[in-house]
Amino acid sequence: MSPSFQEWEDLCLGCGRCCFEKIEQDDGSVVVTNQPCRFLDVATRRCKVYERRFEVCPDCLHLSESNLAEYDWLPEDCGYVRYLRRTRGPEAWRPRPNIIWRENEL
Repeated sequence: MSPSFQEWEDLCLGCGRCCFEKIEQDDGSVVVTNQPCRFLDVATRRCKVYERRFEVCPDCLHLSESNLAEYDWLPEDCGYVRYLRRTRGPEAWRPRPNIIWRENEL
């Protein structure tokens, strides 16, 4: 059984790492830059327009149970990733092997 909307929202750990710009390199690696979305409060790691984020920011990621496997650059400790692996097994989400995290260089 899928989680309710609120249960899904509650899985988020609030790290904000999904809100940083990502660049896919020619070799398939992904660089998660230190450039946050303009609506991310980098001190609190909370979105300033969360309730309207998809209206205000068309590029905002809409993470869902059905599309999460597409986001193979998410950190393995992401609450959504942990949920998917726990409920569907470790093969349900596999991390991209070459991810470079730069968001901690702020």
